[in-house]
Amino acid sequence: MSHTYLALIVSVLSFGLPALGIEVVEEKTLTKTLTDLVGVAALLYAFYGRYRAGGITAFGLRKKEVE
Repeated sequence: MSHTYLALIVSVLSFGLPALGIEVVEEKTLTKTLTDLVGVAALLYAFYGRYRAGGITAFGLRKKEVE
């Protein structure tokens, strides 16, 4: 994900969350949390995309081809 987009998301959340009653104490912590969440989501999406493409099981093992 683009660092610019991540910075914009953090900025929007920093201004928007207090309106919902959630106080952002430290923007660096929010940035780290969002970076971690996006990283995990991207990793899971990559695994799912590879599984969906076929040829492997849900555990990443190659499927035996039927001849």
